[in-house]
Amino acid sequence: MATEEWALPDEEDAAYDYEFEFDLENPFTSPADEPIASLLDAEAHHAPSVSAAASAARRDAVAFISKVRFSGELAVHPRVAYLALNYVDRFLSKRQLACEQQPWPRLLALSCLSLAAKMQRVATFSIDHIQRDEDFMFDAATVRRMERWVLGALEWRARSVTPFAFLSFFLSVCYPPPQHPPQVAAIKARAVDLLLRAQPEVKMAEFSPSVVAASALLAAAREVAAANLPAFQAGVAACPFVNSEKLRECGEVLAAACGVGPGRAAASADTPVTVLGHHRSASSASESDWTIGSATNGGGGAKKRCMGPPSQWG
Repeated sequence: MATEEWALPDEEDAAYDYEFEFDLENPFTSPADEPIASLLDAEAHHAPSVSAAASAARRDAVAFISKVRFSGELAVHPRVAYLALNYVDRFLSKRQLACEQQPWPRLLALSCLSLAAKMQRVATFSIDHIQRDEDFMFDAATVRRMERWVLGALEWRARSVTPFAFLSFFLSVCYPPPQHPPQVAAIKARAVDLLLRAQPEVKMAEFSPSVVAASALLAAAREVAAANLPAFQAGVAACPFVNSEKLRECGEVLAAACGVGPGRAAASADTPVTVLGHHRSASSASESDWTIGSATNGGGGAKKRCMGPPSQWG
């Protein structure tokens, strides 16, 4: 991880615009790409690896994204939140925040949410709106400058290769055409739920996107189509690029994070989980239960607008 000092780009350097239409399940734009070969080649460049030194910043960024994700009127689409946290993880794999206390991780999270919303063409996304409960607000120019720094750390590879991109491949291997059991759609839907729920657990970032996708689909198949599980397991095992030990380890982390697996009750996708994998019903959970880590809440006084971060971060 780079530790050299750095500063946000100057205002004039941030005078750019970008907007893409990006589907997490189809990250490539060229139909000439051979899907699985291209995905496997690209995932090595997109898989994050968050160090212990960055864990505090990540925890605070996750808290803010989770707060936005589950805050009713402020809520963003689950896949926007997923992509935003993916950007956070990829950024922290390449850069280190010297100022890891709030509100600087919130600036990172806010900028990644803004980028994710642009990538998925969310016209209703508002930087001011999702900050309205905070003690002070980052202005749009500061957020845009941070967006540029994030994109630089990502080497402008904003079309992240995530576990979502591997779902269709594994399903086609396990249920090759013309097979299409009714459970396939249900398995995929449940796997998506599990991916959304497990991502905040930092240990999930230790596994490649393909392994995470296979783990989520196996867990979903165990719940939805237990009778077909052996065939499903055989199909995944036949893929030479899937390491069986990593698959087992990832499955254990995912099960703990989502509260699923043998002897566990299946958790609702609408019930947020904490970093320890505990879950509560929506009727009994407090707002603090719906986040991971801790979030900075508004204190009821006049808001302060933050015009920018310190000139140098290390």
